[in-house]
Amino acid sequence: MGKSESALRLMPDDIAWNIVGDRTIDGITDVKAMCEDAAAQGTPNFQNVRVIRAKSHVIVEGADLDSDMHYCDIYAIDQSEIVEITSYCLTGLE
Repeated sequence: MGKSESALRLMPDDIAWNIVGDRTIDGITDVKAMCEDAAAQGTPNFQNVRVIRAKSHVIVEGADLDSDMHYCDIYAIDQSEIVEITSYCLTGLE
C-alpha cells in the first residue's frame, strides 16, 4: 500500500475523506481501497511546502513536482486519530 500504511493506522473505521469538488470517501475500507488504487498508479513526486499544526488539525500544502497539481489537505484530529480529511487539489496554475 506504500506510504499510506502509517497514516491508515491512525484512522478510525468511520473516517471521512472529502475530496472537494469530486467525492467523499466514507469508511476505512474505502479509504484503503483509494490508497491502493493510487499506489498502483505509481509513486507521485510530492513535495510538502508548508505544514501547520494546531490543537485539533494538521494542514499540509504542497505540489506534485512532476505535474501542475497543487494540494492542500486538512486533517481533523481527535484523541490522536485522524477522524476526517478534507483535500483540495488544483491543476493548471503554472
